Amino acid sequence: MNPVQPHFLKAGIVCYDLAAGRAVRTLPMLVNPATLRRSFEIKESAVSSYSTGPLRLTAPAVESIDVEIKLDAADAILRSLDGASLSGAAGAAAAEGVRPWIAALQMLITPTADTLQSNDALRQSGALEIVPMEQPLTLFVWGAGNILPVKLASLSFNEDLFDPRLVPVTATATLGMRALSVADLGVTTRGGALFMAYLRGVERRAAMVPDGSAAELGIAGAL
Repeated sequence: MNPVQPHFLKAGIVCYDLAAGRAVRTLPMLVNPATLRRSFEIKESAVSSYSTGPLRLTAPAVESIDVEIKLDAADAILRSLDGASLSGAAGAAAAEGVRPWIAALQMLITPTADTLQSNDALRQSGALEIVPMEQPLTLFVWGAGNILPVKLASLSFNEDLFDPRLVPVTATATLGMRALSVADLGVTTRGGALFMAYLRGVERRAAMVPDGSAAELGIAGAL
């Protein structure tokens, strides 16, 4: 067996506090997804013009990402039953199965209890304006150079194996995400800068594809 094992990066989600200018939570995936689905909604001009209308874009295409994440705590629970002393992520998995990871993903779209209580206190005090509850900016990370600001559009879980305590041992999380571009975040904001860095990476990779010739398409002299 080859003693040199490849080092696999983990995909994951980062919660970024725009006001503080720093990451406040990093959630690596337990297992990298086997597939990732990406789709794009083109943002084109609504102005009707036979000469230029079909070629005019009003903003970056809206990218949607759908991914299934496998959550599995079986190994940690079995090691715990064998008497192993576990800590960190393994300790959490041994104690609560995949519940901590389900909860961490759920909190991406749920205000904290303290925030709800604070807003209710403001409401009962007669505050004229209550600012909507703002979550940290969510960043979807798929390797170096692929850091994309996103908004979670949908989140669901399928828990399919339980231990005697009814603690879920395995589950599948399905995330539907919509990319946030400069059309949502602005160009000069930190979130906008992250999108621009992502877009420049896309441009750089697109430029790596060599230009072909009309002859290869069988249309030499036709254009």
